[in-house]
Amino acid sequence: MHKLELETRSRHQCRIHVGKGLLAGSGLLVRQAGNLKRMVIITDSNVGPLYAGTLTREMEIAGLQVDVITFPAGEENKTLRTATSIYRQLAGLYADRSTAVAALGGGVAGDLAGFAAATYLRGLPLIQVPTSLLAQVDSSIGGKTGVNLDRLKNQIGVFHQPVLTITDSSTLDSLPEREYINGLAEVIKSAAIADAGLFTLLENNTAAVLGRKPELVDEIIFRAARVKVKIVSADETDTGDRQLLNFGHTIGHAIETCSGFNITHGQAIAIGMAKAADISHLLGLLASHDVIRLKSLIKTVGLPIKLPKIEPAQLIEAMRHDKKISAGSLQFVLLGKPGESLVSRDIDFNTVEKVLAADNE
Repeated sequence: MHKLELETRSRHQCRIHVGKGLLAGSGLLVRQAGNLKRMVIITDSNVGPLYAGTLTREMEIAGLQVDVITFPAGEENKTLRTATSIYRQLAGLYADRSTAVAALGGGVAGDLAGFAAATYLRGLPLIQVPTSLLAQVDSSIGGKTGVNLDRLKNQIGVFHQPVLTITDSSTLDSLPEREYINGLAEVIKSAAIADAGLFTLLENNTAAVLGRKPELVDEIIFRAARVKVKIVSADETDTGDRQLLNFGHTIGHAIETCSGFNITHGQAIAIGMAKAADISHLLGLLASHDVIRLKSLIKTVGLPIKLPKIEPAQLIEAMRHDKKISAGSLQFVLLGKPGESLVSRDIDFNTVEKVLAADNE
């Protein structure tokens, strides 16, 4: 088992456990995190039938009273309407400020349950139990919670750090191939921005990664999570280096929005990373052979590097709603080489549109 400690400048502490089979025995981990007496598990209709029973049993063995709230699976349900339904159910259960919320599931469950925990009664203790690769390496770490507003992704949200994260890699055994590959986009992102060794590890062991070799899966989860822990520990509220974690996300979120979320998060971020690499090269920061390395890795794991049939102008319009715009310019994450990144605060929309339009030539 791997362990990570996330301690923010606001002195919030979260212990992250990574390993196979951690759901069995998770009651002890929760007990070590604090004197909790009650838990509400919030999960979706896909994950709940698989793991809510195990988590409930473990918590009951540890002496906690447990209830389960289930919402319909899917990004389209990550809304204020679903959050309101959760609030009403929490009220019906007489949840109080000592009631812990366990977010059980992938990124949608983590974001939505985390948002509910952050805002109900002005804040309930949160435990993240991520079951998808994307959630395990990225969205369960760092305290960002939120819901979508119409087609604007994560437009409403709040920071709310978990007290504990339990990452059981055996839950990936039930993860569909498409969703596993989806999560590899965030692993590649972490390697590209801050871990050249992980980048090389992925390049040299792609077949084993795709085959989900257990020891290797635990290693890439741990190393990708470690990148995020280090960055978040120094910049909890996304005002500085935490923006490095948005590599590929500025264009990626626009692709998600313009596709009506028919393109998965991982696919969109993969394309966004490829385009960010092109911009980095255009600006003289990233060597052409490193652009090729990044795009080759993305393609080899089964992710796209080219835009779907969406007009560049439509993507630019979606990007104008991006939270990272300042004085009309984008704050864009660029690469110097794999493992080294920087935030540029003056990328204009014309530069981005030029790179996007290249796929239509």
